[in-house]
Amino acid sequence: MSPQSYLELYIDTDESAEEIEVAVKREGREAFGRLNVEVVTYRNEDFEPSARQRSPYSAIECSRYCAEITALGTEDRADEFQSGTAALVRALRAGGRFVTASCDFEEVIADLTGWNWTRDEPEPPGR
Repeated sequence: MSPQSYLELYIDTDESAEEIEVAVKREGREAFGRLNVEVVTYRNEDFEPSARQRSPYSAIECSRYCAEITALGTEDRADEFQSGTAALVRALRAGGRFVTASCDFEEVIADLTGWNWTRDEPEPPGR
């Protein structure tokens, strides 16, 4: 598996596990179009509710859920996977969630969505 075909999303929301799973799959189908991707959502075992009150923002500790997304058989379509990822992040954020991508193309996500966690800019817009 190419590092350009895998990512993990940290999703900071108070929605139920079922609601976030449905949202990620629905928005993912639209964002990735005809790319074959596998999506697995789960509770983030590093979630620490009190971290939401602290600064700077820690996506790992503040996010109740994670989603792992793997592109299957699309090594030659990295650009499509990256733009699909950005579209998914934008769609999930539009629903009021703080979403951070952890991947080998984080700078692309920041460029295409306006923000992704970095040491220099840890605070998501609107927090």
